Amino acid sequence: MLQGVVLGQGADLSQTPALQKPLSLRFIMRPLREVIEQVASQTGATLGVAKAIEQYKVTLIVRDQPAWQTLHMLTRVYPVEWRGEENERYYLTEIAEARSQRLRQQQAQRQALQRALDAQLQHLQQATQTDFLTLRQQLTSIDAEIDRLAEQQPPDWAEQTERLAQQRARIGRAGESLLCYILGVLAQAWTPEQRLRLWNGQVLLASTKPLAGAQPMTENALQWIRAWSPAFEEQPPESAQMLIRLEPDSKQLILALVTRTGGSTVSFIERLPLGGSDSGSTPTPATLPEAVGRISLRRTAEQSLPTPPYWGNQFTLAEILAWLADHTDLNIVADAFRVPMPLAAERAWTATTVADWLQDVLQTNAVLFESPANSWLIARHREQVELIPSEIDELTLERFEKRASSGLSLDDYAEFAALLTPAQQRRLETPTGYALRFDTAPLQNSIPALRFWASLTPTQRQTANERLPLAYPQLTTTQQRLFWDAIEYALLNPTIPSGDLLQRLEQLYDPQTHSELAFFTEQWKNTNFVTRSDAVTLTFEDVESYEQTLRELKEQGLSISPEQFSNTQRSLYFGYGASSAVVYIIDLRAPKP
Repeated sequence: MLQGVVLGQGADLSQTPALQKPLSLRFIMRPLREVIEQVASQTGATLGVAKAIEQYKVTLIVRDQPAWQTLHMLTRVYPVEWRGEENERYYLTEIAEARSQRLRQQQAQRQALQRALDAQLQHLQQATQTDFLTLRQQLTSIDAEIDRLAEQQPPDWAEQTERLAQQRARIGRAGESLLCYILGVLAQAWTPEQRLRLWNGQVLLASTKPLAGAQPMTENALQWIRAWSPAFEEQPPESAQMLIRLEPDSKQLILALVTRTGGSTVSFIERLPLGGSDSGSTPTPATLPEAVGRISLRRTAEQSLPTPPYWGNQFTLAEILAWLADHTDLNIVADAFRVPMPLAAERAWTATTVADWLQDVLQTNAVLFESPANSWLIARHREQVELIPSEIDELTLERFEKRASSGLSLDDYAEFAALLTPAQQRRLETPTGYALRFDTAPLQNSIPALRFWASLTPTQRQTANERLPLAYPQLTTTQQRLFWDAIEYALLNPTIPSGDLLQRLEQLYDPQTHSELAFFTEQWKNTNFVTRSDAVTLTFEDVESYEQTLRELKEQGLSISPEQFSNTQRSLYFGYGASSAVVYIIDLRAPKP
């Protein structure tokens, strides 16, 4: 974790004449490259920054401090150091040991996940040496005996209960979940190629009926399904398919069991946690240096709190520290990430010291503080090592945030989604993962579909916008892969509509029917009218009610801000038709001029 971060030493900048110049700088959530270029411009020194770290973000606010000292403080918030070349040329680079340490940590995390996956599969495989129905009977007997012991409480009931609990644990999820049991059965026959496909995030398919590319599933599965699910008491299942995918970032296996009987389909989806990389240790509580915490804030009656700059009225550490710098004599240097950080208005209004102001931040235990010299405060995120690979560079974010002032289109969101790495996607799909200046709702559970849209040519997009289908065989190889990514992501996500596509799963995976697959879109538009006052926000969908309310509010002398928004709902279909396709529903909103 970051508590063990490697701090820089490197070249001694304090002896360079040009860097003796005192500087006053103000950078809030800016790339290192921008900061270094500004210092070089103001001092005339020759400074550079390695490309690998030039997009690392910092908050740096200093007043009349020697340039060399300010540059040195940057090495305390990231594992970087200054290197000197001839003729007093200096460049900032990542410490070699820190880079090696990060690579070792990433390798250790992958190995831990691999061990956890192997251990889980081995446990399930061992359990499947006993028939599923027998395991179910054993669990029922164990639970009944535990209940009896709890009710009668014989002299050794605690010891007996413990032994029964251990027996139950040995059976585990294989006896509780049919999906896990079938996973154990299938895993016994996996080839190295199948295991590699699973590890790389590809979906594995198994079926009781012959399907191209599908692993055969034992016919006994139909008997197990009937005994396991009340849905098949009257009519037994005729066939079953199972989809399996590994999510390395969330450390989970996603399992989907699709069963068919007559004209109906029943599906079950389960997430199997793997764990494997958590140390389990409790992090050291974050604290402020005592002397810094006692510093009083400069406040006047006219001064207000900072305005939340991000969608959903969110702050990051950068804005909180910037306000603090404006109300104290502290020089502040911090790493910067688009991570939401709390700032309770009630507490902030009454804060009188630095400790008061930072209390919400400290309670998250997410930020580490130090004061290496008088009037200096250094801050860095505890999870810096994990945040760096999932942080989107500031120039990219600002490009889309600038467009957002007039509303982001489907093309904009698709372009953004296509830029995301898996780590960035996972963090973006986390409710508190990012603080952005635009609505991220269109990205939630829609990134695979948006990536497909981004791959389309202008001509293909025009065809789709005219509500004409794009036939699967006419797509490029890359587009076909993205098409399947969108389908399989949706099939394993119960919140995404899929019509009766699950009922046609056998057909879906039959290459002979792929000529019938297509992508197509639909869209609906309407306008919302919004009036805002200090006390209330009202939204209308019809212009008559909006105009009447507007007149009434004006007659009451209320200060109001009327706005109009254009709402567009885009539905992206992947499948055979509107009723046999996965559907990604994306709501877009833009202000009307």
